[in-house]
Amino acid sequence: MVALALLTLADVLGRYVFNVSVMGAVEVTEILMVGVIFSGMLLATLAREHVVVDLLPISAGRLGRRAVLWLSHLTAAGVSALLGATSWSQAASAREFGDQTQMLNLPLAPVVYFMSAMLFVNALVQIGLLWSDLRGEGADA
Repeated sequence: MVALALLTLADVLGRYVFNVSVMGAVEVTEILMVGVIFSGMLLATLAREHVVVDLLPISAGRLGRRAVLWLSHLTAAGVSALLGATSWSQAASAREFGDQTQMLNLPLAPVVYFMSAMLFVNALVQIGLLWSDLRGEGADA
């Protein structure tokens, strides 16, 4: 996050004060944003800090709330695993074709592999939270 802020500061100062932009700043910013977003997603999951919206009122009491919580963990784990598998395939394709950024020619495959790995870890964390909730140690125990 600090690197992202410093790079943006250097790029803005360079453009407006010295009339020279930092070469490849947009590409590096995009790569750093991937790190911030996918690491942040995992941290939010661990802290149970994701935004939650109740679409259907569940009036089955505590058991109903717990069932919805368990279902949400399973759904989140499934979606994360599916996205992880899809992005892993995209990373393999990027590696095979040698995809690179435009200006700096940085390889894109490691970035997409990182995204995929964070999604797989997020799926495992969701399963861990489900297990914790099933044992009565979680947020709704």
